[in-house]
Amino acid sequence: MRHMLASSLEKIGSVSEKNMNYLIEEQQQLEDLEPLFRQLSEQSGVLAVDTEFLREKTYSAKLCLVQLGIDEHQYCIDVLAIDDLSLLIGLFADEKILKLFHAARQDMEVVYQTLNVLPKPIFDTQLASAFCGGDMQQGYGAMVLERTGVELPKTQSRTDWTRRPLSADQIEYAGDDVAHLEELYRQTQQLLEDNQRVEWYQQEIESYYELDKYIIDPALAYKRLSGGSLNIRQQHALRAMAEWRERTAQKRDIPRSWVMRDDKLYDLVTQQPKTEQEIRDMDVFGRKSVVYLAPLALEIMSNIEVSEERLWRKVDPLTKQQKVVCSGLMKELRNISNSLGVAQGLLGTRKNIEHLFRHRSSKRLLQGWRKEHVGEALLARLDEFED
Repeated sequence: MRHMLASSLEKIGSVSEKNMNYLIEEQQQLEDLEPLFRQLSEQSGVLAVDTEFLREKTYSAKLCLVQLGIDEHQYCIDVLAIDDLSLLIGLFADEKILKLFHAARQDMEVVYQTLNVLPKPIFDTQLASAFCGGDMQQGYGAMVLERTGVELPKTQSRTDWTRRPLSADQIEYAGDDVAHLEELYRQTQQLLEDNQRVEWYQQEIESYYELDKYIIDPALAYKRLSGGSLNIRQQHALRAMAEWRERTAQKRDIPRSWVMRDDKLYDLVTQQPKTEQEIRDMDVFGRKSVVYLAPLALEIMSNIEVSEERLWRKVDPLTKQQKVVCSGLMKELRNISNSLGVAQGLLGTRKNIEHLFRHRSSKRLLQGWRKEHVGEALLARLDEFED
């Protein structure tokens, strides 16, 4: 693909004319890429994508940099410096262009939550490799080394991507994160075809487009918690307080644990304080935030609507014999993994196994490609254990 670039683009690092890494930090520089984006769409090309973000101090991850790889060139777009990102949004929304990621979920999440667009269609090299026996958690650098022999530097792996100006080393490091993605795509796509795993992969990648995976509804925040050991009133208190905590964190754009940690949340709903002073004495909030959070929490606690509905069922611990059965099912899962040549973590987890054992049902193990090749085999093995 012939690259049409204006002279305003700044080349970073000591790279050859055949492999340029550009820093895009001005509006005009991004607009200079529009002909290239249009050409990519017309040719139904592939686009390597990675992101750099920071999530330690905010509720949602703060997107700092978007790296694009087109042919042999990299473009590092400083999204903190450019006001109008509509060209980038249109690029991600263009379904004629295949977007390449490695371990796509976090990138998809931060892009959607920042730009309100979900990249589609995508190809995830980590997922594709896992379907062909690769390590489910293999990082990009490790895969690049294994499949291309190139060892990438790790000097900027813990850098603060919010600080400006970005250094040449940072930009070179960021560009490397997309420089080899197209080669990994070619190799892992071929592996999927050779191992007849394309259909399974396509089923799995469809789940990456489900918006509810990237939208956090405060009303459903309680579902990430466990309340089976609580009584009904405590369960409803936990749901109400979890929703309030989530809304507070979203409004202030801080991590939910900065409002109140999980363990302190359980203390609050189990002890059911009746006054602000009781809440202060429990030390569930910070020394400064308790001044304004205690009254709000007390109001929520005092106005909980309790029904007869149990939000969580009490789950008794597995007996020693039941644990033996579940361990046997895990062994069977490993055997299936080895037989299929698919990473075990992609097939299922211990939690999936225990749910299958308790209920003989599983949304993960008994749907799609897993049902025939994993779930039904595990149910048959479970029958053998029980006979």
